[in-house]
Amino acid sequence: MNELFKCYGIHFAETQIAATQEIAAEIAAKTGFPVVVKLNSATITHKTDVGGVVLNVKSPEEVKTAFNRIRDNLAKIGREKEMQGVTIQRQITEGAEVIVGVTEDRMLGHVMMFGLGGIYAELIKDTALRLHPLTDVSARELINSVKMSQLLKGYRGMAPYDTKSLEDLLLRISALVEDNPQITEMDLNPVKVQPDGKGYWVVDARIMIQ
Repeated sequence: MNELFKCYGIHFAETQIAATQEIAAEIAAKTGFPVVVKLNSATITHKTDVGGVVLNVKSPEEVKTAFNRIRDNLAKIGREKEMQGVTIQRQITEGAEVIVGVTEDRMLGHVMMFGLGGIYAELIKDTALRLHPLTDVSARELINSVKMSQLLKGYRGMAPYDTKSLEDLLLRISALVEDNPQITEMDLNPVKVQPDGKGYWVVDARIMIQ
C-alpha cells in the first residue's frame, strides 16, 4: 500500500510489518521514536476494539511489550490465531481526524465519501457522498457538506486546517480508483489534517478488490 499511494502522490505515514517482537523493535529503532504499534491481521478491521493499538511507544523494549500486550489482548477473546504480527508507524500526534472512503454501488458505480474520522466515525456519522469521478468543484462541495467543515475552517477563533490539501487528496483517490476499477471498497481512516499549509497524513487505510 505504501508504494501504491506513493505512485499517486498520497501522503501516507509509512508503515512496516513485523512478524516478531524482535523485528518490530528493530524497525521501530530505524523509524524513530515515538511510534505506534498496531495489530496486523487480515480478518480484524477495527483494531482498537480488540486492544490492537498501542500509542506513544518510546523504546525497543516498549515495542516488545506492546507486541506482547496486543497478543495477550487477542488471547483473552480467543482470537490470537488471527494475529499475523504488528505494523510499526511513526506517531503523528497533531491534526483533525477525517475519513475518506470509496464504495462500489451496483447501480451508480463508485461513490466517494468524506467526513469525521477516527474512533467516532461510525458513532456520529457526519459524512457526505458524491459520485466518482470527482472534479475540483465536487471535491470542495464534498468537504463543505459535512458539519465538521466548520471546525476545519477555523471554529470560534481556532486556527483553520489545510482543506486545500484535502481537496487534493480526494482528487488523487478518485484518480486511483479510475485507474484501478477493480477496487470495490477503500477506507482511509484516520486522515490527520494538519494546520493550514501543512498538508495531511493518511494514518491507516484498507483496500478491498474484486
